[in-house]
Amino acid sequence: RISSLRHVMDDVVEEILLRLPLDDPSCAARASAVCKHWRHLLADAGFLRRYRAFHRRRAPPRLDFIYDAGSPLARFAPTTAFRPADLDHDGWKPMDCRHGRALFRTSASAVLCAVSGCDHGGCHGGPFAVAFVANYVMEGEEEEITSPTSAWLYSSETGTWSAPSTVRHHNAEPFPKPSVLAGDGAVYFLTWHGRNILRYDLRKLDLTVIASPEIDDDDFENHLLMTTEDGGMGLARLVSGHSLQLWSWKPVSATAAAAWVQLRVIDLDLVIPGDAMRPRLLGFAEGTDMVFVDTTYDGAQVVQQIELSTLKVTKVLDECYASCVLPYMSFFLPGRQKGKLPPSAITL
Repeated sequence: RISSLRHVMDDVVEEILLRLPLDDPSCAARASAVCKHWRHLLADAGFLRRYRAFHRRRAPPRLDFIYDAGSPLARFAPTTAFRPADLDHDGWKPMDCRHGRALFRTSASAVLCAVSGCDHGGCHGGPFAVAFVANYVMEGEEEEITSPTSAWLYSSETGTWSAPSTVRHHNAEPFPKPSVLAGDGAVYFLTWHGRNILRYDLRKLDLTVIASPEIDDDDFENHLLMTTEDGGMGLARLVSGHSLQLWSWKPVSATAAAAWVQLRVIDLDLVIPGDAMRPRLLGFAEGTDMVFVDTTYDGAQVVQQIELSTLKVTKVLDECYASCVLPYMSFFLPGRQKGKLPPSAITL
């Protein structure tokens, strides 16, 4: 009977722990301190799978932001009571953030989990891949000569880079803003001046160029790649400082090739408080419908989150002088994730 009662109590405890809130990792930390049994339960691989399945209808919580503070300086900005090790790094440029990993560099690149069929809720300890896109400019005697743009794929399992896939185009220089991983198995990158988008197929290792929607505004920095509700590749574009255009790249019929379809136009003057100065697009949270913009109030830069479905606006960072923002999103439970990363875990 004692054994049966203990089993029932374990089931009750597990049901309680499954309901720990996603958006406050400190709750899990406090629960793990109750006793060794609870800590072992929270760190158990089977429990972690059930926890992610229980919350699968919600995106992993956004624990914090990584943003480029200039110079370059990669800065880590927590948004909850959870405080990890200091991750501010002078000389590091944040490039991408996905599946519980952050990538810092040079040029344009993307990081992603390499496990087929993974739900990406807590996979940051497994194999990963890095897609890297770059070109270079050589000083000629009479004019600058731009090299073709090439893409490579790195595998952490083999420790090797793929052969390059190269495209020759007059406007295919990658622009250092966050990429997006779409449901078609490709990573997309913006190019300078916003005229084109680079598509790198992760299965075929093929790099191609897609023309952006026609543009009348020269403010190409106010372009942002995103994913649409159906998992496709989309584009957010801020025109004239207040008109937010949302586009989707998808087939217009069962037999036609993909084309741009304008989904929506949002007047930010009606969404953001009227005393804010000209906003800029800084980032997008994959798996959600949230974009991040910065606005200026009384000379101070503020980063705000806009939920596109409801147009709800939330201030997330105060006095944050950033050129781009990467939301770090992952399930966190104590036991397997603590302390500083060893040097071997930091890959540049």
